[in-house]
Amino acid sequence: MDSKDVVLLVWDEEEHFLNNINNLGKDSFKKITRIDSRESFEHELGLLNNNFYIHLVVHIFYSDIRGIQQFISSGIREKYPLLETKFISDGTLQVVKSDVVNKEFSEQEEQYINMNLQKYHKVRSSIENGELNLYTIHEHLENGSQVSEDNFQEDNLQVDYIIITALEQDEMEKVLPLIEKIKKIPNDKHLIELGFFKSKPEKSVIYASQLTTGMIDASILATELIVRFDPKFVIMTGVMGGKPDDTNLGDVVISTKVFTIDKGKVTDDEFRKEIEATSTTSSFTTEITRHRREIIAFISDSDPIHNIRVQLHFEPIACVRSVIDNEGFFVENISTVDRKAIGLEMESYGIARACEIVNGGRTIPMIIKSVMDNTQDKTDGAKQTAAWTSAKVLEYIIANDII
Repeated sequence: MDSKDVVLLVWDEEEHFLNNINNLGKDSFKKITRIDSRESFEHELGLLNNNFYIHLVVHIFYSDIRGIQQFISSGIREKYPLLETKFISDGTLQVVKSDVVNKEFSEQEEQYINMNLQKYHKVRSSIENGELNLYTIHEHLENGSQVSEDNFQEDNLQVDYIIITALEQDEMEKVLPLIEKIKKIPNDKHLIELGFFKSKPEKSVIYASQLTTGMIDASILATELIVRFDPKFVIMTGVMGGKPDDTNLGDVVISTKVFTIDKGKVTDDEFRKEIEATSTTSSFTTEITRHRREIIAFISDSDPIHNIRVQLHFEPIACVRSVIDNEGFFVENISTVDRKAIGLEMESYGIARACEIVNGGRTIPMIIKSVMDNTQDKTDGAKQTAAWTSAKVLEYIIANDII
């Protein structure tokens, strides 16, 4: 069997796992991820396609072999009898065996451990050489305890990242190459899918595009996904209008605040604006600013033929309910509300407000949009390029563990 068809689950401490992931062959598996309990094991199963093959290894020196004791007592072996587990070490196996003898394992458990000892570098080759009997998640669930697969996956599905775009065409299309799809989440209205980032397979993500543009649809979709999947981040990528003279096509704006301008009171004499605003600043936006030069270089290097040079802006964004194609509109209606505002679009306030209110405000909004026009003399000629530069910023911050 090709190891790239196998998801490798590693029972280990986080620091040791991160320090030794390359010893396992980080890029040799479909996905490699850390667990340390039956709960985390079953959570990972819920994030994966039922047709994926899985293999579990336990680091033998995890907390002075307490990790093995925890695994033995976790009940995973009993609940999933088809699971063939290996106990791995970067030390001398003879020494490992003597250490196991000194622990309080039963004779049967000691025999089980000794029969399944393995060196780190043997994990991939044992799969490739057919030395293991590997099964799909579906087969493990069928032959384990009598748990409904649908209920099992629904109850255990939590992800850290949700991506929403206003448009499927152009915007979501530029995000899809970053993600390895696992499965579709049942939903009659929206196409909601689960996957993981190709650059970071340990990071699972839910992604969906709106049915129609606008902040109402954005807030409804964001609310549903926050309630259902309890994410750490809701990220919106895509395109926007930029402030004339201050932005160029393809420039990327990471919002620090989003606000509306078209709520208020109409009198006989005037329209009195009532500004709604939500902060989108966090420690993560601050960290992104520290990588500004690297991100700009990454975008340029990703398309050496065109050598695209863009700027990153960290400023407020206005959210409106209309497409703007009007010379002078930005200065007269946006800059008068917030002189630092550098762009406008139609969805971000709905995203940010949902994150602020739903789920106790635990979810962090991140708006990453690129300039496709300057809100006057509109054309769609730069939409694809703008959507692409927005997606490239997302790719960089995920791959470099900024979020």
